Amino acid sequence: MILLGRKAAFVAFASLMGVAANAIVFTNVTIKSPPLSDGSSYSTAVNAITFFVPNALVGDGLPLRFGTLNIQYDADSSGELMVADEVVISMGTGILGRGTILFRETVHELDSIGAEIGEPIGSSYHTFDVNSNPFFSDTIVFSRAVTRFRAKKSFTLSAPDSADPNVTDLAAVAYVNQNIHLVPEPATLGALALGALGVLRRRNKR
Repeated sequence: MILLGRKAAFVAFASLMGVAANAIVFTNVTIKSPPLSDGSSYSTAVNAITFFVPNALVGDGLPLRFGTLNIQYDADSSGELMVADEVVISMGTGILGRGTILFRETVHELDSIGAEIGEPIGSSYHTFDVNSNPFFSDTIVFSRAVTRFRAKKSFTLSAPDSADPNVTDLAAVAYVNQNIHLVPEPATLGALALGALGVLRRRNKR
C-alpha cells in the first residue's frame, strides 16, 4: 500500500511538471546565411526546439571554405519561470583536417513587446576541431528567472585547404537541440507536496 501511495505522489508531481513544460511557445524563428541555411528546418515538442541544417558545411569540394550560420528564436512560457537553456549540438559528418567551428550563444530577456532587456542573461562558447567530440552539450543557467527570452546562436565554420592533397578539410553541423528548463510556481509546488504527504500518511495508517 505504501508503494501505491508513493506512485500516486509521483504521478501528481509529474503531472504538474508536464503542465509547466507545455507552456513554452516558440516564435520568430530564423535560420539565416545561405547557402549554409539552405534546406534547413526546425521542429518543436513540449519545451524543446530542434534545428536541422543539412547544408551547414564548408570545405573540400563545397561552394564555401568559410561561412557563418545564424539561428535565433524567442521563447514565451506564458508566465512560468524559465531558469536555464540546455543546448545539444551534433556535428554530423564532423570535422576533418584543418576544419574548425566556433559556436557562440547568448540569451536575452524580452519585455512584453519583444524588445531585449539589458545585457545577456546567459551565454555559451565552444570551439570544435578535428580532435573534438562530435557531440557537445551545455546548460546555460540564466542569471535570473524569466518568462520570455531570445536565444541567438552562431556557428562560424572554417576549412582552409591543407597543403597535403591527401588530407580532406571539412567542417559541418547537422542539428542543434534546445531544451528549456522551467520552475513550477512555489505555491503550486507546495500545495502538491502537501497533497502527496497526505496520500502517504493515509496509506501508512492502513
